[in-house]
Amino acid sequence: MPYCWKCGAKLEEDAKSCAVCGTPVGPPPTEPRARRRVHPISPLAIILIAIIAVAAVLIGLTFIPVYEVGPVTSQFPIPRKTGVNTLNLNLDVDVGHVNIHFTNLASEPQSPSIIINTTAAGRVSVFGSNTALDRYMPVSQNETVGNVLTVTAEQKVDGVSWLWGSSINVTLDVIIDWSMNTSLNVKTTTGGILLETRAGVTLNSTSLQATTGGAEANIVQDVIVGSDFSIKTTTGGVKLLWNNPTVTNSVRVDATTTTGGVDVTFTQHDRLSGNITLRAEAVTGGINFTLDIKNNIGARIESAVTTGGIDVARQIGFSGTETPLQSTNYPANRKIDAILKTTTGGIHIDAKYTP
Repeated sequence: MPYCWKCGAKLEEDAKSCAVCGTPVGPPPTEPRARRRVHPISPLAIILIAIIAVAAVLIGLTFIPVYEVGPVTSQFPIPRKTGVNTLNLNLDVDVGHVNIHFTNLASEPQSPSIIINTTAAGRVSVFGSNTALDRYMPVSQNETVGNVLTVTAEQKVDGVSWLWGSSINVTLDVIIDWSMNTSLNVKTTTGGILLETRAGVTLNSTSLQATTGGAEANIVQDVIVGSDFSIKTTTGGVKLLWNNPTVTNSVRVDATTTTGGVDVTFTQHDRLSGNITLRAEAVTGGINFTLDIKNNIGARIESAVTTGGIDVARQIGFSGTETPLQSTNYPANRKIDAILKTTTGGIHIDAKYTP
């Protein structure tokens, strides 16, 4: 027996409608399905999508290096003049790693006093070109007054197209005749500095300064240091190897950085005609200090740390705990006063005095 689809009451076999609710006999009515409306894409949206896609491709091609360029090189040799034995070098570099070393240039053509070699190479976008590397070549000028040669070289790359990206490598090799009494004033904005010396070189004064990049100097035995020596970075490590040079005056030696570690290995066994004030300082970064002195040279080491500790790994011939430390012969006829300071970072000390 059928039932009403609405109220569920039993229906007579031949009933046309439900005797209870009056609903007509038959299947329940179905509601018509709502039609889905399709919104067409506007021409403006299509244009915007196309612009975004093209811009994405252009940006990718611009900033992703896709092919190699260079190397492009330049050379500035400055011939030696009779009676000229002193060199003042002022070098200011925007982008590039500077290597300074000394050799015998007497056998070179025209016997130059100094040579500055520059090499630029890298990878660029599809919009870059090989000719744009020329702007990384420094401009040099020189002047001679009496026995002094002054060389001023600058590399300024302001206005480099943003289409170039940032994968250009520039190296400046500065080769100085070892017989020149040399004063160095070298600065880099982006890139490191490396100074290598050799026996017989005379450094009247030295200032090495890197803004972004490390700086390293190697002062070997029989180098003559006649005045203050400074090696400094803003962001990057500092490394100084000082191996018993001949110091002809009382001098100040600075090895400092704002962000980065300082590593100083300082050896002075003799050859000291004055006193040395040594300052190793980092704002954020640790300091490693190794001191090796002998004979009649005394030393005192003062350390200061805001956040971090002082670790005295070894002290031979030194008295004190952490700070100050001083050699058993301090104060001596010739002395080294070392000041170590860091704001955030530890100080590691290895000190040795041999009578």
